[in-house]
Amino acid sequence: MRGVWGLLFALLGGCQADASTLEQEVTTNLAKQDYRLIVIAGRGEFAPGIAAEQQAETKGRCGVRYLDGLGDVIRPGQQEIHAKLSAYASEYNQRMVTHCPSASGADKQ
Repeated sequence: MRGVWGLLFALLGGCQADASTLEQEVTTNLAKQDYRLIVIAGRGEFAPGIAAEQQAETKGRCGVRYLDGLGDVIRPGQQEIHAKLSAYASEYNQRMVTHCPSASGADKQ
């Protein structure tokens, strides 16, 4: 939980903190071989930054995780935080998806 608050403060602090926090999280998770994508909590578990037609395959291949504060319910006064978290998740997912293991039996062309 402490990490989530740190992430929120970094996101609210500006673009430079956002970029360094993003790079740090990607690097840390790659070192742990944790390729899970960030999804918006809700019925559809939408992964920001991933094309609609690639959602199911990519989430199945990479796995998913949730980011506290990023759900499909936006309370009054939280629009800015939600938008920043969504943008962060989108950029994170676009970077992480390139590192996910290939689907078993699929050949890269």
